Amino acid sequence: MTSRERILAALDRRTVDQLPMCETQFWPETLERWRCEGFPPGADPVEFFGLDPIACVNDLFDPSFQLPERLIEETDEYRVDLDRYGKTVKSWKHSNHTPSILAPGIRDAEDWLRCKSALTPGDAKFNNPAAESQYAEARAAGQLLAITPAEPMWFVLYLTMGFEHGLRTLARHADLVADMVATYTDYILEMTRRAIERGYCFDALWFWSDLCYRNGMLFSPAAARRLVLPHWRRIGAFCGEHGMRFMFHCDGDVHELIPLLIEAGCDAIHPLEARAGNDVRDYKARFGDRICLIGNINADVVATNDVRQIEREVAAKVPLASAGGGYIYHIDHSVPPTVSLASYRHLLECVRRAGGHAHA
Repeated sequence: MTSRERILAALDRRTVDQLPMCETQFWPETLERWRCEGFPPGADPVEFFGLDPIACVNDLFDPSFQLPERLIEETDEYRVDLDRYGKTVKSWKHSNHTPSILAPGIRDAEDWLRCKSALTPGDAKFNNPAAESQYAEARAAGQLLAITPAEPMWFVLYLTMGFEHGLRTLARHADLVADMVATYTDYILEMTRRAIERGYCFDALWFWSDLCYRNGMLFSPAAARRLVLPHWRRIGAFCGEHGMRFMFHCDGDVHELIPLLIEAGCDAIHPLEARAGNDVRDYKARFGDRICLIGNINADVVATNDVRQIEREVAAKVPLASAGGGYIYHIDHSVPPTVSLASYRHLLECVRRAGGHAHA
């Protein structure tokens, strides 16, 4: 099998020749540390470690309101910007930490009505040469290709309102959130349809949407079922009609989310953060016949840089999770700079042995 065939088989919960092994993010600080430990400067870690590549094509079409961006404040440590969604964001110059939302772009129904018309589909929204180039290179290399539009509830809770204001609005003005979610779903489905008509061919639609925290969902499963599940179903049906897998990234404790995703026709959940209480062994028994499980190899364990602990983590999870297909190796988040190069190499060796690789 090629890498692409192997990943597709796992997403379809079919048996594979060997366990697919993917990694979607290495912290810049991690690669900086590893270069001091012998990692070649400028090397692609996915290629260097022989992992199965997934090309995530971001912003192939404009996902925003196209509002003017403006620098508000800048210091040696951070900058504050007004972004294209209208929100005020503080980002750090020397850290990979998540930016802070200082003020929402959408506060109320009046703001939404003023901006809503910007989400009118049109060919002019295909205005990202970098994404087009990334697509072409990945397609030529035979890599698995995923288009990654913003997930509709993430559009509300992070991209426009921010978590604090967005969750209050969800509780107090559910009708406003419902209209935002429906409108954005319409937009991404029509723009993805236009992308397909323009000749783009994707293996998956992959949402990156952190709707959970360490104790469960940020809002109730009942609210999710009422406000967003019908639209996830629309997206799942669209993917099925166009030969794409439907994938979902969500940090935090996803035990309440997975059944909803299965109802929506979702094919995979990633990355199953271990520190949030997720356990791939439990999920394999409960959900493994209905959704592909990606990840759950505990980064905190790998970051101990203790050979025996790493071996125990892999031995406890990988053979069970990969039995019968429907599992893809991934660390349970991104690879942090507390992991040494030697420990990461040893981790991959252990996974390859456990996952049936011929040359482990």
